[in-house]
Amino acid sequence: MEAKITSQYVVLRYKDKERIMSSRALADRYELLEKIGDGGMAVVYKSRDKLLNRYVAVKILKPEFTKDYKFIESFRRESQAAASMSHPNIVNIYDVGREGNINYIVMELVEGQPLSALIREKGALKPRDAVVIARQIASALGHAHKNHIIHRDVKPHNILLTADGTAKVADFGIAKAVNAGTIVSSDETIMGSVHYFSPEQARGGYVDEKSDIYSLGIVLYEMLTGQVPFDAENPVAVAMKHMNEEMIPPSALVPDIPREVEEIVLKATDKYQTNRYKSADEMVEALTKANMSTIGVYGGYGRGKNPDSTRVMSPLKEEQAESVSQTPEEKADAGVKGVKGKKRKFRLNKVKVAAIVLALICAIPVSQLILAAIERGAAPVEVTVPSVIGKTFEEAESELDALGLKIEKGEEVASADFEEGLIVSQDPLADMVVKTGATVKVNISKAIAENTIPSVIGKTLSDATFLLESYGYERGGVSEEYSEMPKGVVIRQSPQAGSSADPGTKVNLVVSLGEEITTTTVPSLFGMTIEEARSALDREGLILSSDIQYAPSNEYGEGLIAGQSVSPGSTVETGTQVVVTLSTGPDESAGTRVVDITISYSAAQNEVFYLTVMVSDSAGVTTPINYDQRIKSNGSEIFSITGNGQGSVKIYFDNALVQEYIVDFDSGVIL
Repeated sequence: MEAKITSQYVVLRYKDKERIMSSRALADRYELLEKIGDGGMAVVYKSRDKLLNRYVAVKILKPEFTKDYKFIESFRRESQAAASMSHPNIVNIYDVGREGNINYIVMELVEGQPLSALIREKGALKPRDAVVIARQIASALGHAHKNHIIHRDVKPHNILLTADGTAKVADFGIAKAVNAGTIVSSDETIMGSVHYFSPEQARGGYVDEKSDIYSLGIVLYEMLTGQVPFDAENPVAVAMKHMNEEMIPPSALVPDIPREVEEIVLKATDKYQTNRYKSADEMVEALTKANMSTIGVYGGYGRGKNPDSTRVMSPLKEEQAESVSQTPEEKADAGVKGVKGKKRKFRLNKVKVAAIVLALICAIPVSQLILAAIERGAAPVEVTVPSVIGKTFEEAESELDALGLKIEKGEEVASADFEEGLIVSQDPLADMVVKTGATVKVNISKAIAENTIPSVIGKTLSDATFLLESYGYERGGVSEEYSEMPKGVVIRQSPQAGSSADPGTKVNLVVSLGEEITTTTVPSLFGMTIEEARSALDREGLILSSDIQYAPSNEYGEGLIAGQSVSPGSTVETGTQVVVTLSTGPDESAGTRVVDITISYSAAQNEVFYLTVMVSDSAGVTTPINYDQRIKSNGSEIFSITGNGQGSVKIYFDNALVQEYIVDFDSGVIL
């Protein structure tokens, strides 16, 4: 296919799945220089922003994703939402646009390499290095989740590492563009990278912040061991393993992994969303407590196609699961599985068969000793898990024990299909191959109080729906409101739990939106004392950080605030901490010099806009020297800046960064 724009823009052709680009600029602004990445949904180019004279990364959607108008609109909306985030571990988004049939995002260019390249190069990382990287990723996810953005495609290919070891999460917003509620689109496809997505993504079920936590747990597993926990010949088989198989503990592959680090992996990757960390911030705390020392990571910028690109695939159906896990011979017997009261084929371990035959031939009890010795000394062998659904715990225990498998009681669950005390589900599933000594976890049916509505408070919407249907009721209307309960769980139901109601009655649910986020405006603290600043922040619901910095200042007297970590006028969440810098008096080691900078108004989005100029000196002290209205049609102005040493000057229009300079005040040179 060919997508062509008028001659002043870039010309892109798609031939043999390769992009051939001209040297012209996209949107007459972004000059595409070279391809630096090729993923499942987009191609990334290193580019030059001619307006601001800086290098950026431009991500262009592949043509197969440009035919769906609803997808493109959702993509644009979510990308703009992602652009509103500001976090040191998130790749900044500068611009979102469309030229012809080309949809693109302009992002921060990270000079480094993807985490996938580092793992491919070094294999298993040192535990302390893995924890440092994971903690930064979790911090980024926590910030995104507070902004109601779920990544849905956390994987090493989307984690960029700078030369100093800073991890930056990329591709926020793209996966969410498929659907704001789940990862299931209108044509029942699911999106994600199969080696890293959660069991609920594989099922096409309810996806929330804990799905990102699961994916991060898989990434941490890979960093610690050098390999993913689940792999197979095709994506469907891998997805089935996420849903049904227990992973091999990381310490079984790398023995020196600390116990507390392994526990973080296992909790984050629990197959049940409610058993994982309640939030990414809670996972940050756990990683911090692991008490690992931070060191840098190394590398250059990765190129080419990702081996684990984002995939679009259909949600797994029950018949697919059986097809993946069964051999052709076993499929012939599949009709008897799951039917209440039917008998299953009884399997005997070959070693035990040999011992039994020996006992019959020799007719002496010594064969029992031989059997025990064989079992004690034999290495684990692969066996096929039988179906124990519909059996009592004792019956299942006896059958599994004969195969060298263990059994563990799980939860008691309501079931309209099985009598009280019978097994309703098992993990691993029937016909899966495991090694002897493995444990089969079973859930057992409990009695259902006749015509009594169960409690679904604290459960996710999908779990609540399943439970109500198990009792013979239907889910009614669903509303949402803010609460202290985690986002996505049921906080009220009507009729209430324990009420008597006929089968088929609809139960209305209220689902939590999480705690309501309130924002405030950061006041200017410049020239204040510490106590004055504390009072000013307290009035806005903000916190003065105990981490006070000190630096010389030629503008503010000793003991007065000469810098603050959050710019005045910024909108932040209440409770945000602000770090201030106290003046230690004039810097007598160097003189001052005036430098003139020409500021063009052409990048302003509005005719009347606010101009802010932020000057940072060599000591890192940031000073706003202007915050006033300007008129775009006036064109430009010359701004005089006084300073010493080397510093930076940033120009903001309506709080959006449009120009940045490095100024050597000693020589008067603007870089």
